[in-house]
Formats: sequence, C-alpha cells, structure tokens
Amino acid sequence: MKIIEGDNYCVYVYIDHPPPHCHVRHSNGDESRVGLPLLNLLSGPKLNKKIHNDLIEKIDFLSDKWEELNPDKHD
Repeated sequence: MKIIEGDNYCVYVYIDHPPPHCHVRHSNGDESRVGLPLLNLLSGPKLNKKIHNDLIEKIDFLSDKWEELNPDKHD
C-alpha cells in the first residue's frame, strides 16, 4: 500500500514479515527496505538526506501504519 509520495520516491508498507519496515521506491527504479522506527537500512541503496529527513518527519505515521497492517507480527 502506497502511503507516502514524495518528489522522487514513494513509500510502501505491506502486510509483511518482521522486522517492522517500509519499502522506499526511488524514481530511478531502485528500492530500499528501511527498518522502523530507527530508519536503519535493511537492503538496497542508502537513502539520500532529503528522503531520510522526510521519513524522520513521518516516523510515527510510518510505524503506526506498519502496526495497523501487521498487528501480530513483531520481532
């Protein structure tokens, strides 16, 4: 489910497996998997500073959305 659309990226959260994370699809087609709530890179290219700062501003929303979609899936 797309939950954020930025200038050069989109953020998706799915009914998924632990650990809590989101997928950041970059405009060039690359995808990064980022842990929540620490925004640690799990796979893919490093986030640029703009995207990282955007995600910091929305961390509560991202974490809440993962929990909403995955209420019984924790580390």
